[in-house]
Amino acid sequence: MKHTIVIYSSITGFAHTYAQWISEDLDADLYSIEELLPLIKHGQVALANYDLIIYGAGIRMGIIRRFSTFRKLIKRAGLSTSKKIIVWANGGTPQHPDRDYRSASRTFNRVELARNDYAYFYFEGGVRYEGLNPIEKGLLKTFAKRVQKYRNRGEWAVAVADHIAEGYDHTNRAAIAPLIARAHDILSKSS
Repeated sequence: MKHTIVIYSSITGFAHTYAQWISEDLDADLYSIEELLPLIKHGQVALANYDLIIYGAGIRMGIIRRFSTFRKLIKRAGLSTSKKIIVWANGGTPQHPDRDYRSASRTFNRVELARNDYAYFYFEGGVRYEGLNPIEKGLLKTFAKRVQKYRNRGEWAVAVADHIAEGYDHTNRAAIAPLIARAHDILSKSS
């Protein structure tokens, strides 16, 4: 039986929601990165034993949270170029082909991008102030005020501007379908 692990980092809950759905659809093991680190350290979980590794988290300042920690884990496991890794990010802006690559281009290094080391997906999550530290909450409140002047940049900008002040949840289980399809493709090719 093909073995899959879903690892996530979630501050406000959106990444946990997507991780839960992905793990259910793939019958995968599910761990937050915080839970997983001591298990790997004590030899209770070995990433090399998995046929597929999926990592996802929210975006902060255009960068996928805790990806550098995840990168170290897969590097130590000798899996950096294995082509059996999927990464997703979730954020407050709607999915759109012209923007979805940005968090990957700010998170992955040039070599990873050139080799196309990871299949990458972006999902809209939302904005939730609960769980944010005071600095992040303040930055988001400032951004919420600033984004109002960009309403003319299209439908997505209006949607963000209209809901950012009070927060919103746009998670959608159907959004993970392309990731699930890619996962099945990788699993069908693994030996």
